[in-house]
Amino acid sequence: MRAPRKVLREEFGYDVPESVEIRVWDSSSELRYWVLPQRPAGSDRLSEDELAALVTRDSMIGVGATKAPA
Repeated sequence: MRAPRKVLREEFGYDVPESVEIRVWDSSSELRYWVLPQRPAGSDRLSEDELAALVTRDSMIGVGATKAPA
């Protein structure tokens, strides 16, 4: 993938901040990847269940951000 920021923006509507490094790997039957979503600002005092509610499908596969805490 030559332009991952462009693909994320055009295909998924996700604008990745310039301060975020993007790394792209192809998965195969021998290699899998795991995306750990970034903890949202202002979520320091949330419980595990409250944090889990902020995680989206897209944030788990690396094509979107977590929800912001209320």
